[in-house]
Amino acid sequence: MLTNALCKELKGIAENFIPAEHLDDLTQEVFLYLLEMPKGKLEQLIEDKQIKYYFIRLCKNNYYSKTSKYHYKYRKPYERELIDVITNGKYSIKKKHDTADLYFIEGEGYIEDSELVNDILSEMYWYERELFKLYVLGDNEGKRYTYTTLSNKTKISRMSIYTTLKVVKNYIAKRLKEIRQNDI
Repeated sequence: MLTNALCKELKGIAENFIPAEHLDDLTQEVFLYLLEMPKGKLEQLIEDKQIKYYFIRLCKNNYYSKTSKYHYKYRKPYERELIDVITNGKYSIKKKHDTADLYFIEGEGYIEDSELVNDILSEMYWYERELFKLYVLGDNEGKRYTYTTLSNKTKISRMSIYTTLKVVKNYIAKRLKEIRQNDI
């Protein structure tokens, strides 16, 4: 069990390699992770005296990873305002977090509304369309997903999600190129 003394000791270890301005937030995220893991695994780590090494690894992974919960919550809050979903040559499809389902297209001096992207998505199979929307927009509660968390939620393999989203992104880019060439 994580005791107060053990938590203080682990935080003291983290002081050696994490800058002071990030220490509290980072250790809180790691402690939350430790408390959410299965009790048996946590007790086994403590019993085998491996908890310090595991804690150090979690701290470093969370601090240096650009996809960690810590990174998204504390280090790069401005990245949550706009998210690049696809960039293919001239076009970028982005989504604003403060809107329910607004996409906009940015490229070579123009920004257009979401209707074009939604029209392109309507041409696709429902599975591809809904997976893409879930990945880009998140769920009804505003939760965003990575490939791994989306896989855990949907029980679809991570590789299948990656492949499907890659196909959708390429299709959207191809259709955008066709539409732009026809407009010229």
